[in-house]
Amino acid sequence: MEKIIDILVMTNKIFDMKKIYRKQILDSFPEVALTVVDNNEVTIGMIQKANIIFGWPKVDQLQMAKNLRWLHLPSAGADRYVNKENYCNKEIVLTNSSGVFGLPIAEHVFAMILAYNRNLQDYAYNKMETKWSRRLGTRDFYDSTIGIIGLGDIGNEVAWRAKAWGAKVLAVKRTPTIIPEYVDELYNADGIDKVLAQSDYVVLALPNTAKTKGIIDEQKLGKMKSHGFLVNIGRGTLINQDALIKALREKWIGGAGLDVTDPEPLLEDSPLWNLPNVIITPHTSGGSPTNDQRRFEIFNKNLHRYINSQPLDNLVDFVEGY
Repeated sequence: MEKIIDILVMTNKIFDMKKIYRKQILDSFPEVALTVVDNNEVTIGMIQKANIIFGWPKVDQLQMAKNLRWLHLPSAGADRYVNKENYCNKEIVLTNSSGVFGLPIAEHVFAMILAYNRNLQDYAYNKMETKWSRRLGTRDFYDSTIGIIGLGDIGNEVAWRAKAWGAKVLAVKRTPTIIPEYVDELYNADGIDKVLAQSDYVVLALPNTAKTKGIIDEQKLGKMKSHGFLVNIGRGTLINQDALIKALREKWIGGAGLDVTDPEPLLEDSPLWNLPNVIITPHTSGGSPTNDQRRFEIFNKNLHRYINSQPLDNLVDFVEGY
């Protein structure tokens, strides 16, 4: 391939490409011209020249990207990028970094569950008041039932760990295939009510799409056990927030662990801040010191495929939105 391929990598405070990875690309692909620049320093000329962008360009920059053929996102979510009308080139190929975040997010899920089970949030408050006071009512994760709504990369990592810790694992997947050995029962979307009714813990690991928006509403919350703990590490839009507040206040469910909310940041006057049975983290569940390594491995593998005119992995479906 004689034509130079211009790759623009747009970095920010949570995504970078180390020099060792840059060298690996340039050593492997002599036909590549590589520009790595902070998002805030990207010029119109860089956007217009790029054949491949690895990063999160602003939506209005996509109309300027007249030579763009492939956009690779450092995230698994593709919410802002699934409207082809936003692109100058309507034949754009869009891929994501699904596979990067399952490990750290699964650990975050269990951090929330164990904090709830062992009353760790209450003890943190007591510590601030130098108060030595035991709380009764701890819970066991062992021999419980966990329901995972969305059995993708993240859902599978949660399921595998839950099974290893002795839980019964139920899961919902849009297109059920072979049931993994660490999942006891697998349902399609019609089985959500069954999973909610049986689960002591419910984990939402769905993307934000037209089909998933508000999927957990008042009716669905009413299906959960009174001690059930709901963890959302998908998107805030998955839950009807007013219904969730009502369910928590009236103790339809035991509590919630929210890493995502709607909107973000969570408004200062949201009742969720003051509910004692809620754990809130500011969309940090995917953080890991090894994320950039996994991002690079996915991108580099796809770059090999792109240059050899092979189908890319991690393709985003513009119709489904993920």
